[in-house]
Amino acid sequence: MKNEEVVRLFDQYAGDIYRLALSYLGSKQDAEDVVQEVYLKLLSKVLTLKPDYEKAYLMKMTVNRCKNLLKSSAYKDSVALEDAALTRFCELTDEERELCDVLMRMDAKTRVPLYLYYYEGYQYKEIARILKISESAVAMRIKRGKEQLKEKLE
Repeated sequence: MKNEEVVRLFDQYAGDIYRLALSYLGSKQDAEDVVQEVYLKLLSKVLTLKPDYEKAYLMKMTVNRCKNLLKSSAYKDSVALEDAALTRFCELTDEERELCDVLMRMDAKTRVPLYLYYYEGYQYKEIARILKISESAVAMRIKRGKEQLKEKLE
């Protein structure tokens, strides 16, 4: 892949990749590392991405990198739970901050599909492909996540 193409993809999708990694990992520093690793991997690959699938491919790479990072023993030993609880997506209103806090305390299995569906606008089929799970599993996780959100926000 040409450097110019990688720069274009970075400019266009870095924020989306960062937010997905942040929702997955709960740490700003780890999310930034994942963004860098995704784009470094793109630089080393020789591939052509179809414009309609660029974002989905990058999101899938991000999810895979986050899963690998979460599995690593170094990550398990170094992440403080307090850091995850204090993480914010961006400058938020009080209402958005409350929602964000509840989301960040949810299990990643539930939080990530909710994020991909509501914040990134992916359909169940696309989320299933990105997370390598069935569409019915995506639907169930989103349903359970909405129920948890409703319960915790009331």
